[in-house]
Amino acid sequence: MRTVGVEEEFLLLWPDGTLAPAAPDVLRLVGDSARPGQVKPELMTFQIETASTVSRDLTQLQVELAGLREMAGEAAQSLGVSVVASGVSPFAHAGLTMLTDAPRYQRLAARFPTATAVAGGTCACHVHVGIDDRDLGVQVLARLRRWLPTLLAISGNSPFANGADIGWDSLRYGRQLTWPTFRSPPVLRTADSYDRIVTALCRTGAVLDPRNVYFLARLSPRYPTLEVRIADTCLTTRDAVLLAALVRALVTRLADDVRFDRPSVAPPAATDSLGQQLLTAAHHGVSSTLSKHRPAPTRATVAAPMSRLVDAVLPALETAGDAKPVLALLEERRRIGTGAQRQRNLWGGATSREAFVSALADATRPRIRCPHAASTSEQGSPQVTVV
Repeated sequence: MRTVGVEEEFLLLWPDGTLAPAAPDVLRLVGDSARPGQVKPELMTFQIETASTVSRDLTQLQVELAGLREMAGEAAQSLGVSVVASGVSPFAHAGLTMLTDAPRYQRLAARFPTATAVAGGTCACHVHVGIDDRDLGVQVLARLRRWLPTLLAISGNSPFANGADIGWDSLRYGRQLTWPTFRSPPVLRTADSYDRIVTALCRTGAVLDPRNVYFLARLSPRYPTLEVRIADTCLTTRDAVLLAALVRALVTRLADDVRFDRPSVAPPAATDSLGQQLLTAAHHGVSSTLSKHRPAPTRATVAAPMSRLVDAVLPALETAGDAKPVLALLEERRRIGTGAQRQRNLWGGATSREAFVSALADATRPRIRCPHAASTSEQGSPQVTVV
Protein backbone atom coordinates (compact mmCIF):
# COMPACT_ATOMS: atom_id res chain seq x y z
CA MET A 1 0.00 0.00 0.00
CA ARG A 2 1.47 3.35 -1.03
CA THR A 3 1.87 6.14 1.50
CA VAL A 4 -0.27 9.25 1.28
CA GLY A 5 -0.04 12.75 2.70
CA VAL A 6 -2.25 15.81 2.33
CA GLU A 7 -1.53 19.54 2.38
CA GLU A 8 -4.53 21.84 2.90
CA GLU A 9 -4.65 25.62 2.47
CA PHE A 10 -7.23 27.75 4.28
CA LEU A 11 -8.54 31.31 4.38
CA LEU A 12 -8.72 33.44 7.52
CA LEU A 13 -11.85 35.63 7.50
CA TRP A 14 -13.42 38.15 9.82
CA PRO A 15 -17.08 37.44 10.66
CA ASP A 16 -18.31 39.69 7.81
CA GLY A 17 -16.16 37.83 5.26
CA THR A 18 -13.38 40.38 4.91
CA LEU A 19 -9.86 38.99 4.79
CA ALA A 20 -8.12 38.71 8.15
CA PRO A 21 -4.30 39.07 7.97
CA ALA A 22 -4.04 37.03 11.15
CA ALA A 23 -1.77 34.15 10.09
CA PRO A 24 1.22 35.28 12.22
CA ASP A 25 -0.98 35.43 15.33
CA VAL A 26 -2.67 32.10 14.56
CA LEU A 27 0.71 30.42 14.09
CA ARG A 28 1.99 31.95 17.33
CA LEU A 29 -1.02 30.62 19.24
CA VAL A 30 -0.70 27.16 17.70
CA GLY A 31 2.93 27.16 18.80
CA ASP A 32 4.24 23.77 19.79
CA SER A 33 0.81 22.10 19.73
CA ALA A 34 1.56 20.82 16.23
CA ARG A 35 4.64 19.04 14.94
CA PRO A 36 7.12 21.33 13.15
CA GLY A 37 5.88 22.23 9.67
CA GLN A 38 2.34 20.94 10.18
CA VAL A 39 0.73 24.40 10.52
CA LYS A 40 2.59 27.05 8.58
CA PRO A 41 2.28 30.36 6.71
CA GLU A 42 1.25 30.68 3.09
CA LEU A 43 1.70 33.28 0.36
CA MET A 44 -0.76 35.73 1.96
CA THR A 45 -1.15 36.72 5.60
CA PHE A 46 -4.84 35.74 5.46
CA GLN A 47 -3.88 32.13 4.67
CA ILE A 48 -2.47 29.19 6.57
CA GLU A 49 -1.45 25.73 5.41
CA THR A 50 -1.60 22.42 7.24
CA ALA A 51 0.31 19.27 6.34
CA SER A 52 -0.41 15.75 7.48
CA THR A 53 2.27 13.25 8.32
CA VAL A 54 2.92 10.32 6.00
CA SER A 55 0.22 7.69 6.43
CA ARG A 56 -1.12 4.47 4.96
CA ASP A 57 -4.38 4.33 6.94
CA LEU A 58 -7.33 6.50 5.86
CA THR A 59 -8.85 6.64 9.33
CA GLN A 60 -5.59 7.93 10.77
CA LEU A 61 -5.34 10.46 7.94
CA GLN A 62 -8.86 11.75 8.55
CA VAL A 63 -8.36 12.13 12.29
CA GLU A 64 -5.06 13.94 11.74
CA LEU A 65 -6.53 16.35 9.19
CA ALA A 66 -9.48 17.00 11.50
CA GLY A 67 -7.13 17.61 14.42
CA LEU A 68 -5.09 20.12 12.43
CA ARG A 69 -8.23 21.97 11.37
CA GLU A 70 -9.45 22.00 14.98
CA MET A 71 -6.10 23.23 16.26
CA ALA A 72 -5.95 26.10 13.76
CA GLY A 73 -9.65 26.84 14.24
CA GLU A 74 -9.30 27.16 18.02
CA ALA A 75 -6.38 29.56 17.66
CA ALA A 76 -8.21 31.65 15.06
CA GLN A 77 -11.44 31.70 17.07
CA SER A 78 -9.62 33.21 20.04
CA LEU A 79 -8.75 36.11 17.71
CA GLY A 80 -12.31 36.52 16.47
CA VAL A 81 -11.35 34.98 13.11
CA SER A 82 -12.72 31.97 11.20
CA VAL A 83 -10.73 29.31 9.35
CA VAL A 84 -12.57 28.68 6.08
CA ALA A 85 -12.00 26.02 3.40
CA SER A 86 -12.77 27.61 0.06
CA GLY A 87 -10.68 27.77 -3.09
CA VAL A 88 -11.06 31.57 -3.23
CA SER A 89 -12.37 34.20 -0.88
CA PRO A 90 -16.16 34.57 -1.33
CA PHE A 91 -16.15 38.33 -0.77
CA ALA A 92 -12.78 40.03 -1.18
CA HIS A 93 -9.59 39.89 -3.22
CA ALA A 94 -6.46 41.45 -1.74
CA GLY A 95 -4.06 41.60 -4.67
CA LEU A 96 -0.59 42.17 -3.22
CA THR A 97 -1.69 44.15 -0.16
CA MET A 98 -1.38 41.24 2.31
CA LEU A 99 1.71 39.46 1.04
CA THR A 100 3.51 37.42 3.69
CA ASP A 101 6.81 39.01 4.69
CA ALA A 102 9.07 36.11 3.77
CA PRO A 103 12.01 36.43 1.35
CA ARG A 104 10.84 33.73 -1.05
CA TYR A 105 7.31 35.14 -1.29
CA GLN A 106 8.71 38.62 -1.80
CA ARG A 107 10.86 37.31 -4.66
CA LEU A 108 7.87 35.56 -6.21
CA ALA A 109 5.86 38.79 -6.15
CA ALA A 110 8.74 40.75 -7.66
CA ARG A 111 9.25 38.21 -10.47
CA PHE A 112 5.56 37.49 -11.15
CA PRO A 113 3.53 40.46 -9.90
CA THR A 114 0.44 39.75 -12.01
CA ALA A 115 0.27 36.05 -11.17
CA THR A 116 0.86 36.74 -7.49
CA ALA A 117 -1.82 39.44 -7.44
CA VAL A 118 -4.42 37.38 -9.33
CA ALA A 119 -3.71 33.88 -7.99
CA GLY A 120 -2.40 34.86 -4.57
CA GLY A 121 -4.79 33.87 -1.85
CA THR A 122 -6.28 30.88 -3.68
CA CYS A 123 -6.39 27.69 -1.65
CA ALA A 124 -5.66 24.15 -2.84
CA CYS A 125 -5.51 20.61 -1.56
CA HIS A 126 -2.31 18.79 -2.57
CA VAL A 127 -2.17 15.01 -2.33
CA HIS A 128 1.23 13.31 -2.10
CA VAL A 129 1.51 9.62 -2.98
CA GLY A 130 4.73 7.77 -2.23
CA ILE A 131 6.69 6.74 -5.32
CA ASP A 132 10.41 6.13 -4.94
CA ASP A 133 11.18 5.36 -8.60
CA ARG A 134 11.28 8.73 -10.34
CA ASP A 135 11.28 7.21 -13.84
CA LEU A 136 8.10 5.35 -12.92
CA GLY A 137 6.69 8.56 -11.47
CA VAL A 138 7.23 10.44 -14.73
CA GLN A 139 5.44 7.72 -16.71
CA VAL A 140 2.56 7.72 -14.23
CA LEU A 141 2.27 11.49 -14.68
CA ALA A 142 1.90 10.98 -18.43
CA ARG A 143 -0.98 8.55 -17.87
CA LEU A 144 -2.54 10.68 -15.14
CA ARG A 145 -3.04 13.67 -17.42
CA ARG A 146 -6.37 12.48 -18.86
CA TRP A 147 -7.80 12.01 -15.36
CA LEU A 148 -7.07 15.58 -14.26
CA PRO A 149 -10.41 17.01 -15.51
CA THR A 150 -12.30 14.34 -13.54
CA LEU A 151 -10.33 15.07 -10.37
CA LEU A 152 -10.98 18.78 -10.84
CA ALA A 153 -14.69 18.25 -11.54
CA ILE A 154 -15.30 16.31 -8.33
CA SER A 155 -13.22 18.66 -6.15
CA GLY A 156 -14.36 22.15 -7.23
CA ASN A 157 -14.98 24.32 -4.16
CA SER A 158 -14.77 27.99 -5.20
CA PRO A 159 -18.08 29.17 -6.70
CA PHE A 160 -18.25 32.64 -5.11
CA ALA A 161 -16.26 35.84 -5.52
CA ASN A 162 -17.01 39.46 -4.72
CA GLY A 163 -20.18 38.39 -2.96
CA ALA A 164 -21.75 36.64 -5.96
CA ASP A 165 -21.99 33.24 -7.60
CA ILE A 166 -19.64 33.59 -10.55
CA GLY A 167 -20.96 30.49 -12.34
CA TRP A 168 -17.80 28.43 -11.98
CA ASP A 169 -17.31 25.48 -9.64
CA SER A 170 -13.57 26.22 -9.42
CA LEU A 171 -12.74 29.89 -9.90
CA ARG A 172 -9.42 29.03 -8.28
CA TYR A 173 -8.44 27.04 -11.37
CA GLY A 174 -9.05 30.03 -13.64
CA ARG A 175 -7.02 32.36 -11.45
CA GLN A 176 -4.13 29.91 -11.17
CA LEU A 177 -3.74 29.90 -14.95
CA THR A 178 -1.87 33.19 -14.60
CA TRP A 179 1.17 31.24 -13.33
CA PRO A 180 3.38 30.31 -16.32
CA THR A 181 3.65 26.63 -15.36
CA PHE A 182 0.11 25.98 -14.11
CA ARG A 183 -0.56 23.34 -16.74
CA SER A 184 -0.69 19.58 -17.20
CA PRO A 185 2.58 17.68 -16.73
CA PRO A 186 4.57 16.87 -19.87
CA VAL A 187 4.45 13.43 -21.46
CA LEU A 188 7.87 11.93 -20.79
CA ARG A 189 9.50 8.59 -20.04
CA THR A 190 12.48 9.39 -17.82
CA ALA A 191 13.21 11.48 -14.76
CA ASP A 192 16.24 12.92 -16.56
CA SER A 193 13.94 14.40 -19.21
CA TYR A 194 11.68 15.81 -16.50
CA ASP A 195 14.64 17.33 -14.66
CA ARG A 196 15.92 18.93 -17.87
CA ILE A 197 12.57 20.66 -18.35
CA VAL A 198 12.59 21.93 -14.75
CA THR A 199 16.19 23.16 -15.17
CA ALA A 200 15.27 24.94 -18.41
CA LEU A 201 12.28 26.64 -16.75
CA CYS A 202 14.56 27.89 -13.98
CA ARG A 203 17.24 29.03 -16.43
CA THR A 204 14.81 30.98 -18.62
CA GLY A 205 13.13 32.68 -15.67
CA ALA A 206 9.74 31.01 -16.19
CA VAL A 207 9.96 29.89 -12.55
CA LEU A 208 11.81 31.12 -9.50
CA ASP A 209 13.00 27.64 -8.46
CA PRO A 210 11.86 23.99 -8.75
CA ARG A 211 9.22 24.52 -6.03
CA ASN A 212 7.69 27.19 -8.27
CA VAL A 213 6.98 24.65 -11.05
CA TYR A 214 3.22 24.46 -10.58
CA PHE A 215 2.30 21.55 -12.85
CA LEU A 216 -1.18 20.21 -12.05
CA ALA A 217 0.61 17.03 -11.03
CA ARG A 218 4.35 16.75 -10.58
CA LEU A 219 7.26 14.96 -9.01
CA SER A 220 7.61 16.64 -5.65
CA PRO A 221 10.79 18.72 -5.54
CA ARG A 222 11.19 17.89 -1.83
CA TYR A 223 9.81 14.41 -1.18
CA PRO A 224 9.85 10.97 -2.86
CA THR A 225 6.24 11.47 -3.92
CA LEU A 226 4.02 12.19 -6.86
CA GLU A 227 2.10 15.35 -5.95
CA VAL A 228 -1.37 15.96 -7.43
CA ARG A 229 -2.15 19.69 -7.19
CA ILE A 230 -5.30 20.03 -9.31
CA ALA A 231 -7.89 20.21 -6.51
CA ASP A 232 -9.40 23.15 -4.69
CA THR A 233 -9.04 22.96 -0.93
CA CYS A 234 -11.74 20.61 0.31
CA LEU A 235 -14.75 21.89 2.25
CA THR A 236 -14.62 19.03 4.79
CA THR A 237 -12.10 16.49 6.02
CA ARG A 238 -14.26 13.74 4.52
CA ASP A 239 -13.88 15.39 1.11
CA ALA A 240 -10.11 15.56 1.61
CA VAL A 241 -9.87 11.91 2.61
CA LEU A 242 -12.00 10.85 -0.36
CA LEU A 243 -9.76 12.83 -2.73
CA ALA A 244 -6.62 11.36 -1.15
CA ALA A 245 -7.96 7.81 -1.39
CA LEU A 246 -8.95 8.21 -5.05
CA VAL A 247 -5.63 9.81 -6.00
CA ARG A 248 -3.62 7.12 -4.21
CA ALA A 249 -5.64 4.34 -5.85
CA LEU A 250 -5.31 5.98 -9.26
CA VAL A 251 -1.53 6.36 -8.92
CA THR A 252 -1.32 2.74 -7.76
CA ARG A 253 -3.33 1.52 -10.76
CA LEU A 254 -1.38 3.59 -13.26
CA ALA A 255 1.96 2.53 -11.76
CA ASP A 256 0.95 -1.13 -12.09
CA ASP A 257 -0.08 -0.51 -15.70
CA VAL A 258 3.37 0.95 -16.42
CA ARG A 259 5.21 -1.88 -14.67
CA PHE A 260 3.28 -4.61 -16.43
CA ASP A 261 3.26 -2.76 -19.76
CA ARG A 262 -0.53 -2.67 -19.90
CA PRO A 263 -2.50 -0.21 -22.03
CA SER A 264 -3.21 3.01 -20.19
CA VAL A 265 -6.47 3.01 -18.24
CA ALA A 266 -8.19 6.30 -19.05
CA PRO A 267 -11.62 7.94 -19.11
CA PRO A 268 -13.59 7.83 -22.35
CA ALA A 269 -11.90 9.69 -25.18
CA ALA A 270 -12.98 13.32 -25.51
CA THR A 271 -13.11 15.45 -28.62
CA ASP A 272 -11.95 18.56 -26.74
CA SER A 273 -8.30 19.24 -25.98
CA LEU A 274 -7.11 18.54 -22.45
CA GLY A 275 -6.91 22.26 -21.76
CA GLN A 276 -10.52 22.74 -22.83
CA GLN A 277 -11.61 19.74 -20.77
CA LEU A 278 -10.00 21.28 -17.70
CA LEU A 279 -11.70 24.62 -18.29
CA THR A 280 -15.03 22.88 -18.76
CA ALA A 281 -14.53 20.89 -15.56
CA ALA A 282 -13.62 24.05 -13.64
CA HIS A 283 -16.67 25.82 -15.03
CA HIS A 284 -19.35 23.15 -14.91
CA GLY A 285 -17.98 20.70 -12.36
CA VAL A 286 -19.55 17.27 -12.21
CA SER A 287 -22.03 18.12 -14.95
CA SER A 288 -19.18 18.90 -17.36
CA THR A 289 -19.12 15.42 -18.88
CA LEU A 290 -22.77 15.67 -19.92
CA SER A 291 -23.32 19.20 -21.13
CA LYS A 292 -21.57 22.44 -21.93
CA HIS A 293 -24.48 24.22 -20.24
CA ARG A 294 -25.08 24.09 -16.51
CA PRO A 295 -28.02 21.84 -15.64
CA ALA A 296 -29.42 21.61 -12.13
CA PRO A 297 -27.19 19.12 -10.27
CA THR A 298 -28.83 15.73 -10.04
CA ARG A 299 -27.82 12.34 -8.65
CA ALA A 300 -26.96 11.21 -12.18
CA THR A 301 -24.73 14.18 -13.04
CA VAL A 302 -22.81 13.84 -9.78
CA ALA A 303 -22.36 10.10 -10.32
CA ALA A 304 -21.02 10.17 -13.89
CA PRO A 305 -17.38 11.33 -13.46
CA MET A 306 -17.05 9.65 -10.10
CA SER A 307 -18.27 6.30 -11.42
CA ARG A 308 -15.79 6.32 -14.31
CA LEU A 309 -12.96 6.97 -11.91
CA VAL A 310 -14.12 4.29 -9.47
CA ASP A 311 -14.28 1.72 -12.27
CA ALA A 312 -10.61 2.38 -12.90
CA VAL A 313 -9.40 2.36 -9.29
CA LEU A 314 -11.68 -0.21 -7.62
CA PRO A 315 -9.10 -3.04 -7.86
CA ALA A 316 -6.50 -0.86 -6.11
CA LEU A 317 -9.05 0.18 -3.47
CA GLU A 318 -9.92 -3.45 -2.80
CA THR A 319 -6.25 -4.46 -2.51
CA ALA A 320 -5.66 -1.66 0.01
CA GLY A 321 -8.81 -2.56 1.97
CA ASP A 322 -10.26 0.89 1.19
CA ALA A 323 -13.14 -0.09 -1.08
CA LYS A 324 -15.91 -0.10 1.54
CA PRO A 325 -15.15 3.28 3.20
CA VAL A 326 -14.37 4.99 -0.10
CA LEU A 327 -17.56 3.75 -1.77
CA ALA A 328 -19.48 5.00 1.28
CA LEU A 329 -17.88 8.43 0.92
CA LEU A 330 -18.68 8.45 -2.80
CA GLU A 331 -22.31 7.65 -2.07
CA GLU A 332 -22.34 10.52 0.40
CA ARG A 333 -20.96 12.85 -2.30
CA ARG A 334 -23.64 11.69 -4.74
CA ARG A 335 -26.25 12.50 -2.12
CA ILE A 336 -25.04 15.89 -0.86
CA GLY A 337 -22.98 17.13 -3.82
CA THR A 338 -19.48 18.53 -4.27
CA GLY A 339 -18.00 21.34 -2.22
CA ALA A 340 -19.14 23.93 -4.75
CA GLN A 341 -22.69 22.60 -4.72
CA ARG A 342 -22.78 22.58 -0.93
CA GLN A 343 -21.43 26.13 -0.80
CA ARG A 344 -24.31 27.17 -3.02
CA ASN A 345 -26.74 25.41 -0.70
CA LEU A 346 -25.24 27.19 2.31
CA TRP A 347 -25.45 30.49 0.45
CA GLY A 348 -29.11 29.92 -0.33
CA GLY A 349 -29.87 29.25 3.32
CA ALA A 350 -27.85 32.14 4.77
CA THR A 351 -29.58 35.35 5.79
CA SER A 352 -26.41 37.48 5.76
CA ARG A 353 -22.72 37.50 4.92
CA GLU A 354 -21.98 36.73 8.54
CA ALA A 355 -24.30 33.70 8.49
CA PHE A 356 -22.65 32.36 5.33
CA VAL A 357 -19.12 32.74 6.75
CA SER A 358 -20.25 31.04 9.94
CA ALA A 359 -21.74 28.14 7.96
CA LEU A 360 -18.54 27.73 5.93
CA ALA A 361 -16.46 27.79 9.11
CA ASP A 362 -18.69 25.14 10.68
CA ALA A 363 -18.26 22.90 7.63
CA THR A 364 -14.50 23.47 7.64
CA ARG A 365 -13.89 22.76 11.30
CA PRO A 366 -15.22 19.32 12.19
CA ARG A 367 -16.67 18.18 15.47
CA ILE A 368 -14.32 15.53 16.83
CA ARG A 369 -15.60 13.06 19.36
CA CYS A 370 -12.16 12.60 20.84
CA PRO A 371 -9.38 15.04 21.86
CA HIS A 372 -7.52 16.46 18.85
CA ALA A 373 -4.31 15.54 20.65
CA ALA A 374 -5.27 11.86 20.57
CA SER A 375 -2.62 9.19 20.86
CA THR A 376 -1.38 7.31 17.83
CA SER A 377 -3.43 4.28 18.78
CA GLU A 378 -6.58 6.40 19.06
CA GLN A 379 -5.90 8.04 15.70
CA GLY A 380 -5.76 4.65 14.04
CA SER A 381 -8.91 3.37 15.71
CA PRO A 382 -12.05 2.90 13.61
CA GLN A 383 -14.04 3.95 16.70
CA VAL A 384 -13.03 7.59 16.21
CA THR A 385 -15.84 9.54 14.56
CA VAL A 386 -15.33 12.76 12.63
CA VAL A 387 -18.45 14.60 11.48
